[in-house]
Amino acid sequence: MVQTGFASFDDTEPKVGLYIGGIFTIVGGVFLTIAGIMIFFDFKKKLIRMFGNVANAIEEERKQEKK
Repeated sequence: MVQTGFASFDDTEPKVGLYIGGIFTIVGGVFLTIAGIMIFFDFKKKLIRMFGNVANAIEEERKQEKK
């Protein structure tokens, strides 16, 4: 069997569904990428805020020990 680069064996032209499926795959991938970036940056902000709160708590504890 020779590979011709087409997904169907009957016709020599790829089916319209392949084009539509490819378009949906690309659009879905773009949306997932954008959503992942947004979630990552939101998580990064929360992480920085959490580390800031931990640093403030440690600083307050040191102030209490000095008194």
